[in-house]
Amino acid sequence: MELFKMNRNAYWCCVWSLLLIGIAADIPNCDYFDTVDLTHSLRFQNGSYKHEDLIIPASLTGEYDYKILYNGDKEEVPNHVRGCACKLKPCIRFCCHHKKLMKRTTCLKDINKNLTYNYDLNITLSNGTVTKKHVIKEMIVQQELPMPCNKHYHLDVERYKDDLWTLFENGTLLRHYDNAFLSKQDYCLQPRKTKNGKSYSIVPYNCIIEPSLTTAYIKIASIVFMALTIALYLWLPMFHTIHGMCCNLYFVCLMVTFMLNVTSMFGVFNAGLMCLINGYLGYYAVMATFLWLSVVSFNIWRRFGLYRILEFQKNSFLYYNLIVWSNAGILTLGVLLVDLLVPFASASGLNFVPGVGVTSCWIMTDRWSGMFYFYFPICILILFNISMFVLTTRHIYAENKLRPKVLTHYKEKVNSKDEANFGLYLYLFIIMGGCWIMEILSFICEVENLLKPLIKVNDIINCSQGIIIFLITVCNRAVLKGIRNRIFSKRSNDTCTATQDGHLMQQVK
Repeated sequence: MELFKMNRNAYWCCVWSLLLIGIAADIPNCDYFDTVDLTHSLRFQNGSYKHEDLIIPASLTGEYDYKILYNGDKEEVPNHVRGCACKLKPCIRFCCHHKKLMKRTTCLKDINKNLTYNYDLNITLSNGTVTKKHVIKEMIVQQELPMPCNKHYHLDVERYKDDLWTLFENGTLLRHYDNAFLSKQDYCLQPRKTKNGKSYSIVPYNCIIEPSLTTAYIKIASIVFMALTIALYLWLPMFHTIHGMCCNLYFVCLMVTFMLNVTSMFGVFNAGLMCLINGYLGYYAVMATFLWLSVVSFNIWRRFGLYRILEFQKNSFLYYNLIVWSNAGILTLGVLLVDLLVPFASASGLNFVPGVGVTSCWIMTDRWSGMFYFYFPICILILFNISMFVLTTRHIYAENKLRPKVLTHYKEKVNSKDEANFGLYLYLFIIMGGCWIMEILSFICEVENLLKPLIKVNDIINCSQGIIIFLITVCNRAVLKGIRNRIFSKRSNDTCTATQDGHLMQQVK
């Protein structure tokens, strides 16, 4: 009798074990993005499910009370059963129902039963061979997984030659332009209108590569330090010279460039007219920044090399302003006209369109068009600065070699002031010129996908320019002495004024 009871208990334990297998939490050794929702699938008595034409055994099913979002976070949802279908048959992931279309980043509500398109896709097998498969008939369609991200774009090979992609049998997608392998958590497929506007084709939607916010915060700190530097240049009389005013305008343009770039990085203007204004104004500010650095170089060379032959004209600062603002405007106008006259889609093969507002509110510096419109003018200006630097250094060396030992006090003071200005320019040239030369090398490395650590180091240094400028121009003995004299002279003037007012009051009494 006891033996019978033991056998009966063992029997029911086996039965309940088989029944509970189907509702085990989380399927062992199965990625969430390899599962399908079995809520509306047919369930058999042995715990297995029929999903489309595939039988999923009970051992590959489990009960879930969450869903995984694009960033890896879990969100609570009502309990439901999922099956690890992708272990039994190749899967393909759609963003929405395969008979729905997408509008920007959301799926349309209505299912379009009349929607037809080519369901055949080239699939690369594990052995490297490429075969054409009908995604509906020969694969498991996953169409209820969460969207890969909030902001995504589609790879359109028909319009852009750089948007080539390869889909593998295990569900991984290779994005060719940066050799990135994307899992099903990072992309999804959906039909989209072709170039002719009459038919549809399947294209992958993948996440927009967001810039690191670390660099944005460093730039914000740089903006604060540049604002302090600009305020000191306006406040201290020692900087109220042509050289000081040119340096200050250089700092102003660099600060505006950083402010507009940070605005773009935080997505304040995602699209529309304000996005375009941000892009073109940012380009104008960058070009003005380098032109003002070139003006500083030229002004230093002119001061050292030509002051004995030609006297400075009283309106030379006005000429400098006309040259900088007009040339920056001409370059920006050229970029604007190319964007207006040459559609980005039709010129994608050449990659010579600036593309302001296409992928971000900035000129496209991640393609070779960035070299033509952005880095090529910068290279010319850097070469000009190097030439001015070499000529000035050579003149100082020659003058010091031939300079008589006895100089008048006035002449010695002028030479000392000029050499102090040259010393400041020397620091600016080495640090700022070095930063932008590194920026050009970093751009080439990024396009060719080389030396990624160099790119990260360069980004941090380049974003820290405002902090570096503050340390160079303000944190030195001469400027700190000027700040101290300015403060104490103001206090002395206030004391004298108060004393004179007291004497006047006594006389009135």
